[in-house]
Amino acid sequence: MLFSSFNWAATSLAVLSSLSPVTSSPAITSLETRKTPSLPLKVNTVWEFAFPSWCENLAIRANGQILVSRLDTPELYQVDPTGKIAPILIATWDASYYMGALGISETTPDVFAINIAAPVDANFVKTSGVPAIYKVDMNTFKATSAGVIEKNATVSLIANLPIADFINGMTTLDEEHVLSADVYLGRVYKVDVKTGAYSIAINDPKMKFPANAPTNLGVNGLKIKDSYLYWTNTAVGSLNKIQITSAGTPVGTSSVVTANVPRADDFIFKSDGTAFIAQNQEDELSVLLPGTSKAEVVAGSNTSTILAGVTAGKFGRLASDCERLYLTTSGGLAAPINGTVVVAGMVAYIDTAGF
Repeated sequence: MLFSSFNWAATSLAVLSSLSPVTSSPAITSLETRKTPSLPLKVNTVWEFAFPSWCENLAIRANGQILVSRLDTPELYQVDPTGKIAPILIATWDASYYMGALGISETTPDVFAINIAAPVDANFVKTSGVPAIYKVDMNTFKATSAGVIEKNATVSLIANLPIADFINGMTTLDEEHVLSADVYLGRVYKVDVKTGAYSIAINDPKMKFPANAPTNLGVNGLKIKDSYLYWTNTAVGSLNKIQITSAGTPVGTSSVVTANVPRADDFIFKSDGTAFIAQNQEDELSVLLPGTSKAEVVAGSNTSTILAGVTAGKFGRLASDCERLYLTTSGGLAAPINGTVVVAGMVAYIDTAGF
């Protein structure tokens, strides 16, 4: 996700950039009381893109391959989790009309919806164009073991969203609908992936950025778990939740799950409810254990390039990598480390066995 400290004039890029409800299980007070791997967790590189590059989000195909969206350019790549072959360009959109690609979510087997953002200014106000959601059908895609494309993925428009400003996070509600977060306007859209119909589904105060916040970025990552919608608020540094119906309608009032994750970007839940939260501008990955309200940093540092600008994470889907958390990074382009250091965006992973 982007941050207001990004030096728009200086950059040559065409880029502006669930925890389940508390149960009856005993609360775990901290990582110290739970057997975990040695901290900080080791970060392993899968693939480093050319500099400069901003890897924004990712989805894992059933065959284990990783789909990675780029925010510095409106492109989608497939990255091999072994790193043995170069990334394959799956789809590209008109860079004169769109700023970049962001949240991506699988709707039906090997079919993905993806947010494509219109250009915004330094305050994240849309300057031109119309944000859109596209469908990428990987069922028609075929490539050789060397990464040579034999058949292309099928890419088609789902919907233009003229009422939106800057769409970012996405999650799947059901086979026919996705939820898309408008990070500037602080609301969530429900979009029918078959008809293109859309509406404002949730417009919650905890999705807004407060007055005088350090960034104009509110609701960012989205996930659904146990009939609750969870989201991060980047400006506030929080993870929040609200119960929703099967139709995506909010029930009751929202609540804060944790409020100590500065610059929270996207996040992911492990099967037991442990939340891993990417903190882009902090260059850190934090963990929130089930039954707790305080997240703890487990990888990265705001003085190191090890997870420079970590943006999102997804767990592997194969038996061999289901404990592996794949991560995307922006290389620190939004907020250079120590004010000057930026690196190439990458796909990396950490092993989470023990959490």
